[in-house]
Amino acid sequence: MIDKEILDKTFKQITEENRNALATGFQDLDILLSGVEKGNLITIGARPAMGKTAFILSIMSNLLKQNKKCLLFSLEMSTSQIIKRLIAILGEIGLITMNHNKLLDDSQKSKIEYILTAISYLNLTICDDIYTIEGIRNKIAEERPEYVFIDYLQLMETPRKKQRSEAITNIMLDLKQIAKENNCIIFISSQLSRALESRCDKRPMLSDLRESGDIENISDVVLLIYRDEYYKACVDDEDYALNKGKAEIIVAKNKMGATAIIELLFRSPIAKFLEPIQYDLF
Repeated sequence: MIDKEILDKTFKQITEENRNALATGFQDLDILLSGVEKGNLITIGARPAMGKTAFILSIMSNLLKQNKKCLLFSLEMSTSQIIKRLIAILGEIGLITMNHNKLLDDSQKSKIEYILTAISYLNLTICDDIYTIEGIRNKIAEERPEYVFIDYLQLMETPRKKQRSEAITNIMLDLKQIAKENNCIIFISSQLSRALESRCDKRPMLSDLRESGDIENISDVVLLIYRDEYYKACVDDEDYALNKGKAEIIVAKNKMGATAIIELLFRSPIAKFLEPIQYDLF
């Protein structure tokens, strides 16, 4: 027999406003993911240059604005690079402009200084030197964040004696356990197989998740990123002009809700995803 306390808790979750609901900052996505709760594991998959890191940082910056405690494991980029990306997202200053500082004017320099001060007060910890599942487990237990971001799965260290697919499966199982034990939501980005490049329609599918089919099985939610303009980068192409700056977030798996395609905008100069109503594309 199921404990009445659990039944009462479930009734309360269904009938009362969930103030702890995931709020990515993207309204349509939040509606779809309203069933996501602490202890869930969310995988974000994409081919290179689609915007895996940009999407993770866009969600994270929206959560930080709500004063949520976030922990980022950056396995590819240094902390300094991540901070530059956050400056671009929060201050809407182009990455090229920052990388070539001679292009910065005095007002932009002042803006960067202001944003850096704001970043110092964010409830954020960045780790760029932890690659093992045990290191991640220990850091999460130490920091007790509400949201964890790992960028990205294939860069995590795995035992040499194990087959790669088995090692990836074990990492995903461990991450799911860690999320439940620490009552947090974990986002992890993942590469997709290059096999999709040979298809006419290059929109990713669950089967494109690289190295282990258990990535999709263990994840509570799988989000796949697609930007048509990447594949039609000729400025004279009519489809390119039509789809420039547009992005699709494919909700390919949603254990507690529906699947769908969410349309967002992607501003490549600042590597930021936005709601269509936030930015006039033209």
